Amino acid sequence: MTIYRAFLMMAMVCLTACAGGPAKSDLIYYDLGAATEVLPTPLRGLDVVPSSWLASNAMYYRLVYVDGNRREHFANTRWTAQPAELLGVRLHQSLIANAEKTALTCRMRIELDDFVQVFDSAASSQLLLEGRATLYGAQQLVLARKSLRVQVPAGANAQSAVAASSGMTTAVARELHEWVRQVCK
Repeated sequence: MTIYRAFLMMAMVCLTACAGGPAKSDLIYYDLGAATEVLPTPLRGLDVVPSSWLASNAMYYRLVYVDGNRREHFANTRWTAQPAELLGVRLHQSLIANAEKTALTCRMRIELDDFVQVFDSAASSQLLLEGRATLYGAQQLVLARKSLRVQVPAGANAQSAVAASSGMTTAVARELHEWVRQVCK
């Protein structure tokens, strides 16, 4: 009878655990959307590498009017992937997807240092992207390096930063397009 009782106890525990089911998540996931412009370049490859603190899908912000050294993340809002991966997809769509049929000579590596919403006040913020780009030629020869810093107005919440991210990534693509076309001839 004790085995039967133990079996019933186990069954009740299992049923109780399953009855509640997973808690409904209030998380909202965003991406950067599809590229709005195709800007062909002679790139044969592009990699975006995140800093260690960007190796998650959290949407980060700073309240510089309170403490500019604190990095926080929105509780119920996430990126669908790491910002570096999302940026890589967008730039690939813009710069490589329809690359010119000429000899593809260069490869680009972007080291993403920051992708954060910076609040100057409770009602005003900027979406900030910072990093470094390196262009490589044949046999991984460094052809050029460039610092990236793009900042666009982003409103007062995470959704406004998502809306601003499309324009920001388009601005990054345009800046890189001109640079690649000058260096990779």
